[in-house]
Amino acid sequence: MNIIETERLLLRPWKADDAAEAASLFTHASDPGIGFLCGWQPHTSVEGSMSDIRNILAVENNWALTIKGGDGAPLGSIALKPVSHYAIDPITADPQLNDKYGKYLSGNAVELGYWIGRPFWGKGYMPEALNAVLAYAFDTLHMDAVWGGHYAENVQSGRVMAKCGLNVVCETKHDYYPLIDRYYDGVFRIITAGEWHGMTR
Repeated sequence: MNIIETERLLLRPWKADDAAEAASLFTHASDPGIGFLCGWQPHTSVEGSMSDIRNILAVENNWALTIKGGDGAPLGSIALKPVSHYAIDPITADPQLNDKYGKYLSGNAVELGYWIGRPFWGKGYMPEALNAVLAYAFDTLHMDAVWGGHYAENVQSGRVMAKCGLNVVCETKHDYYPLIDRYYDGVFRIITAGEWHGMTR
C-alpha cells in the first residue's frame, strides 16, 4: 500500500501484531469523546486495540497518521471505504438527489473515514491528511467522487470536510448506529473528480 507524505505527516499502513502500535492506538482510541462521535465503541484494552489493527485497520487504503520526524506512533487514522448505506439510502430515496448523485454511488466512488487523537486537535493535521488522501483518490485511484459523512453534532468533522471542498448533499434524522447503540442526525457530503481538479489546478 502506498505511503503518503504531506508537509508534516506520514500516512502509512498499520502494523499488525506490533505492541507499541497497539499501545499508541489505545491511548487515543480509548477516549469516549472520539469513538462515539466516529461511530465506534471506545477501546477498552490494548489487546482490543491490537485486535482492531489486525482485523479492521490493517487493510488497503487505511492509513495510520504519524508525524514526520517523530517517534512514528500513530495519532489517528484515515481511510477510503466503500460508500455506506447511510449515504446511499437517503440519496436513492429522493428522486431529485438520485438524479444528480446516483451515478456517484457505484463502485467508482468511495467514502472517507477518519479521526485524530485529542492532543492533536486544532493543529490543522486533519485537513492536511484529508487533502492528501483526496489527491490519492482522484489522481492515483481515479475515483469519480469521494463521499464524507458525519454526525450533525460533530461540527469539527464537518468543518474539516468543508475546508477540503466537500459540499453538503443531504441531512438525515435519527439514524441508528448499531455498533454504538445510539441515534444521530447525519450530514452527507461529496466532492467529485471535476470539483477536485477545478480546485487544485
